[in-house]
Amino acid sequence: MSGIAKLKKDELRIVAEEIGLVVNEGMKKSELRRLIEDSDVFKNDNEAMKSAVEDVLENRNKKSDQDDEIEIERLKIERTKFELQLAQVKASGNNTSFDQGCKSEPEESLDSLIKSVRTLTIKLPSPKIGVSFLLR
Repeated sequence: MSGIAKLKKDELRIVAEEIGLVVNEGMKKSELRRLIEDSDVFKNDNEAMKSAVEDVLENRNKKSDQDDEIEIERLKIERTKFELQLAQVKASGNNTSFDQGCKSEPEESLDSLIKSVRTLTIKLPSPKIGVSFLLR
């Protein structure tokens, strides 16, 4: 079964345990793969092997999706923190600025910070469109 060649060491360990093999803690990936390939289940019961490998791959995909969702939430929180800091800077700038004729240095740096944040949060065009229209 070629499906086990793509599995990671910890995934091979899980497959081996699911098909009833005894796994030692210090086994290498090649030893685990050889142990599975030499087993009776691997040689005789393709359905059990297929099921065990599919379970492991499904768990990998679920974990990957969960990691992606966690990363998105982390980025949202980080963005909210920056927006809060920006609001606090704006509020403190509004309270201390008495000269309405010209901008003070903190206000200018705040404006440049706002422009930088806006530039960094611009959504990029999809790869289907291409970037040739930007170069005209």
